[in-house]
Amino acid sequence: MIPTSIDGTDITGATIDGTDVQEITVDGDVVFTAVPAGAFDITQVTFDTSINTQDSDPQSIQWNNDGTRLYELGQTTNKIYQYTVSTPFEITTASFQKSTNTQDGLPRGITWNDDGSRLYEAGGIDDKIYQYNLSVPFDIGSATFQTSVASQDGFPDGIQWNNDGTRFYEIDPGSDKIYQLNASTPFDITTMTLQTSINTQDADPRSLEWNNDGTRLYTLNGGSNDEIYQFTLSTPFDITTATLQTSINPQDGNPGGIVWNNDGTRFYEIGAGADEIFQYTL
Repeated sequence: MIPTSIDGTDITGATIDGTDVQEITVDGDVVFTAVPAGAFDITQVTFDTSINTQDSDPQSIQWNNDGTRLYELGQTTNKIYQYTVSTPFEITTASFQKSTNTQDGLPRGITWNDDGSRLYEAGGIDDKIYQYNLSVPFDIGSATFQTSVASQDGFPDGIQWNNDGTRFYEIDPGSDKIYQLNASTPFDITTMTLQTSINTQDADPRSLEWNNDGTRLYTLNGGSNDEIYQFTLSTPFDITTATLQTSINPQDGNPGGIVWNNDGTRFYEIGAGADEIFQYTL
């Protein structure tokens, strides 16, 4: 997570001898990282390029931590696809590597824990959230199904964690709600309890995403408006404090999932209309 303050003082930029810097390290430890101007603001992104998906009904998209692996969830084949990416976070350098079968016959969303040792899947047949353990971090070929819990809604879709794994989020087109759950053991779905929920901005919500510090929330809706919405939060990672800020149209007419790169300078959308992954740049 990108630090935003030092000793309680907000950081907005840094210079050394008049030169702008993005990162300062001391003895190998990052003590300052500047967020680029306009980062994590969907109104500042411009469509850049796209690539074809492996599946004809792609539903979700995720990255590993350093952008060297890309993941696609496909509903036609009920598989999770793994790509290797030679230039981090650049989809035009992605090469398909391998795939694995999903637990559910109607997979809708996937997400990771913080270090790639656990993978999670939302499924619409059994209405469950599935948890996998991985012996090799971020390698789906090493994933073993561990456990599952009932979803909050009859048709779970997008799922995400907060940074430390103490809160889990589920977005559902059945109820048009976002659910916030607390996890007493970080990143363990069996310890989750429902805390609260809010209504989505539009019908048929399909995906949700956070910025790095939980002060912005993004939802993708594929219903009446086909919009990507951006909310600001007065309390990080607390959906009850979310206020709608702005929205943009997606590239695809049947969008499935959205995700950011690490520093908010690239945004991605996966769509089942064109069967493509779309890349936006700041």
